[in-house]
Amino acid sequence: MKRTRGFTLIEMMISLIVLGVVMAGAILFFRSVSRAVSGTSDRMDAMQNLRYALSTLDREMRNTGAGTTGTQPQLVYISPNMVVFNADLVSLTAGSATAVNYDPDANPNAVAAPTTSQKFFIPGTSIQYPDSTYRTTGGELSPAETVVYWFTPDSTAAAGSGLYLLLRQVNNNAPDVVARNLLPYPGQPFFNWQISDTIGNLSFVAAATLPLRHSVPVHGSTADTGLAAKIDSIRAVQVYAYASNGMSGTQQVLRQLVTTIAIPNAGLAKQLSCGDPPIFGQAVTATWNGDTVTPKITLAWPAATDETAGQKDVQQYLIYRRTAAGSFADALQTVPAGHATYTYIDPTVLADSSYVYQIAALDCTPTESTPSTSNTVLIP
Repeated sequence: MKRTRGFTLIEMMISLIVLGVVMAGAILFFRSVSRAVSGTSDRMDAMQNLRYALSTLDREMRNTGAGTTGTQPQLVYISPNMVVFNADLVSLTAGSATAVNYDPDANPNAVAAPTTSQKFFIPGTSIQYPDSTYRTTGGELSPAETVVYWFTPDSTAAAGSGLYLLLRQVNNNAPDVVARNLLPYPGQPFFNWQISDTIGNLSFVAAATLPLRHSVPVHGSTADTGLAAKIDSIRAVQVYAYASNGMSGTQQVLRQLVTTIAIPNAGLAKQLSCGDPPIFGQAVTATWNGDTVTPKITLAWPAATDETAGQKDVQQYLIYRRTAAGSFADALQTVPAGHATYTYIDPTVLADSSYVYQIAALDCTPTESTPSTSNTVLIP
């Protein structure tokens, strides 16, 4: 019978040593790969966090002044780490004539200008805003809400980390966190503001002169000049920021980004090239179609006085709607001028409700006329 020879003890020990060396090398290799993947992921996360923060700032600040009334300031307050501005960014009403975005689920307290009864402290200051309730020429509340962005130290981060949050607040609502793990450039503020001189040249605002604020309630008034109106000459801002992965020491990953945000509308007054506010001066009738299953209300009105005569500068009509117990908000719809008579069918009404409408003429300024109010329509 043939005997099968096994491994000697020395051979087994050599095999185990070789296997151990190979396994140790493999473990070191995979650990280095894991660290490289983790570092790449951290760098990507930090850059995406920074890009999101600055793109959000850019998207909204470029619309500063959108939908504001003639007396409502566009820029309210600026500092090295904060900006407060007015803009009609969101409307609850589809087809709003002034809003940048439509969101039917938006907070109703964040889609129009705050009133004096809703004034709030500008974060980190003793300044309360607003000091006036801004309305359109037709008497409706301005659709342009007040938006605040500011960088503030993150109290939840590790001590000594120096990390900041970017917060966003609309009117007197609670602020939301836009981004975390942010850091300022060494020796630089987050915001470097650029101001225009009388011939359009831009220069940086000296940090020692900040903050600037619009201290006169009525934009464009006689008192809104000099230092009180200096903020109206702001035309752009450079934003400097680092983003971190939230770690410290050798594990910390930093990404930097500088962007310039233009603010083209800041300080611009409503030009009255069309003349005086338009005159509407016509009756508006509202009629229900008699159907409770698919109810509709038809509005009818003749051309405004200033469309066919007078200054002949009417360009469109704004339609406002409220329930009998509610109040007028953003314009429901706009109708282009150019006809002798007008009709508009509203298919979004509900049974068991009462509705009232207002029509206002809008000229090329754009300035609204004093609106005409319809009869109340009850849908059983």
